[in-house]
Amino acid sequence: MIRTTLLIPLLLISTNLHADNTAQGWRWYNEPRPAVIKPKPITPKRPTATVTTTPPPRTLSATEQMNWFHGYFNEIKNKAVIDPSLANVLDIMRLNHYIDGKTTDFGMTWKQALVTDPSLSYRLKHPTESLARQTQNAQVNAIKANAVRTLAHDGYGLFFVYKGDEPLNKQLAPSIQAFADEYGIELLGVSLDGKKLPSIRHNRLNKGKLKVEAEPALLLVNPNTNTIKPLAYGFISQEELLGRFLNAATNFAPDF
Repeated sequence: MIRTTLLIPLLLISTNLHADNTAQGWRWYNEPRPAVIKPKPITPKRPTATVTTTPPPRTLSATEQMNWFHGYFNEIKNKAVIDPSLANVLDIMRLNHYIDGKTTDFGMTWKQALVTDPSLSYRLKHPTESLARQTQNAQVNAIKANAVRTLAHDGYGLFFVYKGDEPLNKQLAPSIQAFADEYGIELLGVSLDGKKLPSIRHNRLNKGKLKVEAEPALLLVNPNTNTIKPLAYGFISQEELLGRFLNAATNFAPDF
């Protein structure tokens, strides 16, 4: 009896232990629950104001304006030529009238500028009236003639290089001799083909010594310094030759 009584509590304890172990074993087979992470609240961005500014209109340069006007004028003109209706022809006539007005305005302002600054006037140094031009030309010719005499005094002479069989050279020769006599400069004719021109007072044969780019040629020569300055090639008038002497004397300084 006592034995039976002792076994009952042991069985109860054994049963409880078995039950606890079974429950613990099931927990090992359960999947772990993921932790629930609450999303952080999103703070809305502050709105930004976008301000669009329109740039001020750019003024076209004078060249851009003129280019535009040329294109516009050509369009109106071509339109009138292709379709010569009354309206189109009136458009081009009005445009031409506008241009004439602008041209007149420019011309009058030009005249005003000349009296505002007289140094800009061409007529101040080069008069255009007949009587004034005669006086001016006489002064200029005196300066040119003095240049020839100055060069002659400095030891320069004139070479006339020619071919005696060329008709152009025969025609030019008397004028060159007369020029040398009038302005007092020594003249020597140099024949390239062995034919001397009788209208030249002093002649020599070249014999390949003198090289020229073309003929007839007029050369300013100083035998003392062995200096040769080309004055002219081809046919030339006495007046123009006189100017060439001034160019040589002034080393081609501008005379205007």
